[in-house]
Amino acid sequence: MPGGRRTVGGDDGLAIALVDPAGRISLWSSEAEALTGHPATEIVGCDLAVLVDGPAADGRTLVDRLVRAGGGVRTDWMRCFDGRSRSVRWRAVPVPLEAGAGLLAVAVHGAQETDWCDPEATGLLLRSSPIGLAVLDRDLRYRFINDALARLNGLPVEAHLGRSILDVLDLPDPRAYEAMVRRVTDAGETIDNLHVAAIRPDGTPYAAVGTLFPLRDADGNVVGQAGVVHDLGGTRAELLDTARHQRRLDLLSRISAGLSQGLDVASVASRLLAVCTPAFASTVTVDLLEEAVQRDPDPRMRTRPQERGADGAAGPRVHPLSAAAGSGPAAPERDLPQARAASAPVGECIRSADAVHFRVDDDREQPHHAIALPLPAAGHVLGAITFSRPGGFDADDVLTLRDIAARAAMALDNALLYRRERLATLVLQRRLLPARLPDIPWAESAYRYFPAQDGTLAGGDWYDTVRLPGGRVGLTVGDVMGHGLAAAAAMGRYRSSARALLAVGLEPGQLLTRLDGLEDEADNDLPATCVCAVHDGATGDLRLALAGHPPPLLVRPDGSADILAADPGPPLGMGLDHVYESVRYAVPSGSLLVLYTDGMIEDRSSFLDLDQGIAMLRRAVHNTETPLDEICDALIAVRPADSADDATVLVTRLTRLS
Repeated sequence: MPGGRRTVGGDDGLAIALVDPAGRISLWSSEAEALTGHPATEIVGCDLAVLVDGPAADGRTLVDRLVRAGGGVRTDWMRCFDGRSRSVRWRAVPVPLEAGAGLLAVAVHGAQETDWCDPEATGLLLRSSPIGLAVLDRDLRYRFINDALARLNGLPVEAHLGRSILDVLDLPDPRAYEAMVRRVTDAGETIDNLHVAAIRPDGTPYAAVGTLFPLRDADGNVVGQAGVVHDLGGTRAELLDTARHQRRLDLLSRISAGLSQGLDVASVASRLLAVCTPAFASTVTVDLLEEAVQRDPDPRMRTRPQERGADGAAGPRVHPLSAAAGSGPAAPERDLPQARAASAPVGECIRSADAVHFRVDDDREQPHHAIALPLPAAGHVLGAITFSRPGGFDADDVLTLRDIAARAAMALDNALLYRRERLATLVLQRRLLPARLPDIPWAESAYRYFPAQDGTLAGGDWYDTVRLPGGRVGLTVGDVMGHGLAAAAAMGRYRSSARALLAVGLEPGQLLTRLDGLEDEADNDLPATCVCAVHDGATGDLRLALAGHPPPLLVRPDGSADILAADPGPPLGMGLDHVYESVRYAVPSGSLLVLYTDGMIEDRSSFLDLDQGIAMLRRAVHNTETPLDEICDALIAVRPADSADDATVLVTRLTRLS
């Protein structure tokens, strides 16, 4: 049979599918679509494995296995279009095709239900039973659950079907429970008088007793298991206490693990919210005190008028943190939402440094009770964290909440300390870089600096343009290895030293040699790469030297582009006493000289070679007469999206002295 994207009409309700030897579905009837929900336009051409419920081999292997078995009648779980699975009884018929042996699958759509008894009576029994009933497959996924057990677990029936029992039940020791339950399907055991304590999604614990037994097919093979579960109510207090204690330890463990990965206040709050909701609370709000963020000794900050509450008393101002605030890294100046006056319960909590219980007035059908707790750190309050849920919190819950608040306060205090370091580093970096480039008519320049994608600390990139006597101009771009305060300080030393050596008239090679030999009394300089170029506006002569740095790109007025090759030499500060050499190039008037750091041509997985780099950067420059700011923006736009390093580009239009 030829393949193709087409359907065939049903014949007496027959669902028909044809699978070629490669395991691809080549024909799909309208009854097959009605049976599984998969439209022919979506399923034809797909691998047969997409219909298999659970991990399976590829379609070619499945077809080969069924053909060797000679076909026959089978009953299998099949994954439908809406993601659910259903049991389908079908016949596999091997058929010869041009490419080899294929498979014809035939099922009677209207005869999938088994009429061994009155279906209505069976449904009434299962749904109306006061005892919980469930059927699990070999992967411990719910295939059936009645209303009684769904109510006991605190979730609707639809939330169980197709999900693993461990994904539904919040158990004190899930690994031990899983090992025991798997004995039913793996070894065919029956487990009687099984006592279980679990936590419902709304936070209430419950205890139950049940029996698990294997389900076997006509050949005696275990195909799943069934459970009969009865609610114990409050007759097993020790089980409920164990469940509460284990849940508390698990929650605190997950919170500690999540908070340890947050470096900024927004991500700390986001991770805290992700762990606590909805398992422990319906809502979680973190309000960070504005004074804790500023910590500014300037008295003008302390005398600024504060917003006043409804009672006329001055109230604290807070930054409300939410999950959205921690969705990605941001510069420390923009990582906090706008401060606002704290609500009355939060303000009272911060002023008293104690818990405040209150009721949330909203439009919910079930009233929510809330508690605001202070965030204590090193003898001061950083703000407050507020939890709310229906039914409120008991004494044990409050102890857990206080523990959560203490851990959150420690993480926020560390994040604020890190934030202040980031701000200090960024301020230092900005002060050490030129605020603007000099206005040189024959060497007009523009630059762009793009920080690392993770937005953690300032890098060590620098750029500089120095006007020299005799119609010359000196250009440097460099990159200190590393990030943070040390990298910013080293960058300032390299840049200022290079600027001074340019001013005394050294050639680029001599300049890098002297720069490499400079000694730091504190012995804490970091290695750096650097490119140095000196252009003579009268002759068009360009002298160039490199210290472990990517070579510059020259774009001529006619649109041609070349790499200006030079001996790269080792990076500066390596202690190798290398003598760097200058090379000379004649530059046509109106050419563009592009100096850049390696952050412009590298990503997290590989380093682009020079040919790839020149092609990528060259594509961004279409016209040498385009305004330099537009050229810089175009170059930054083609930078690899997942680059982990800072990126700096300096573009200079080199012309002649008039």
